[in-house]
Amino acid sequence: MIRARLRGALAWLRGAEAALAQAAPRLDALNLFPVPDADTGSNMLATVRAARQAAERSAGTDMSAVLRDAGAAALDSARGNSGTLLAVALVGLAAPLTPDAPLTTAELAAGARAADRAARAALSDPREGTILTVLREAATVLEAAAAGGREPAEALGSVVEAARRAVEDTEGQLAPLTRARVVDAGAVGLLLVLEALRAEVTRTPFDEGVVAALHGWADGPGAAGEDPQADGREAPGVEVMCSIDLTPVDAAGLRRGLEEAGDSVILAPLSRAVDGAGRLRWRVHVHVARAEDAVALLEAAGAPEEVAVTDLWDPAHRHPDDPAEGDAASPAPDGHGR
Repeated sequence: MIRARLRGALAWLRGAEAALAQAAPRLDALNLFPVPDADTGSNMLATVRAARQAAERSAGTDMSAVLRDAGAAALDSARGNSGTLLAVALVGLAAPLTPDAPLTTAELAAGARAADRAARAALSDPREGTILTVLREAATVLEAAAAGGREPAEALGSVVEAARRAVEDTEGQLAPLTRARVVDAGAVGLLLVLEALRAEVTRTPFDEGVVAALHGWADGPGAAGEDPQADGREAPGVEVMCSIDLTPVDAAGLRRGLEEAGDSVILAPLSRAVDGAGRLRWRVHVHVARAEDAVALLEAAGAPEEVAVTDLWDPAHRHPDDPAEGDAASPAPDGHGR
């Protein structure tokens, strides 16, 4: 049973990677919020790819340990808002899993709720109409299914259907999406990850039709199709990401400074392990007008590592270690991935 769960976790990540590899160009074109920088699909794909690679390298002997390693690796290499939130969700999902018991709906529900809470806690300004909305809906449906005694295979069908409706609702929850009459790209990406999980647990084919009718999926606007000033906010020009060791108090101070300097602030702990100075390792993400504004705050707080700066308004911008075009994931060997 333990080995079956371990194989299932690996197959899910492979299936999610394959789904996002196929969907990435459309997700990039659909990307409008928080900024229309045309990289949501690429960022989510890079995040899941890092998770899959870490899971395959993991020395863990059970699903919970392997998924913890996968989540930590994903968070350490996550890119962009959606990629970082997806990584945070993977870390949260792994937290309540038990190492040596059959997978239950209650366990899935606890993991989904932990993922929802972790993602919201990481954000300075949680917004509905995003990945958060889908995470919360998935957790709520799983909790109801667990209370009703439903098995995981049955429950996950309801989760995917509820998640699809939640994605549809994002169009009316954020002004840029409402104006463009499209749904949120990050929410669609999470829907694909959840469908990959349903396909693996039920041992049925991935349903590509789950996203087919979503507004903007086939012909969503690219980065040039949305005015970044249209909702009245000043649009930051660069994304800054790094890892840094800080005490929780210092992390709170850094968060306040980054909120004043820019927006889309995410601070998420890479692990709960504390060093001799009482510091945790954090992953940091922020959008600012000038990179030096964020870097100055980071250097004042500690010693940032792996600092990455990308131009949000360059449609061709790529992170240095993003997968090359055409480097699609291989389908899961059992045929249940996409």
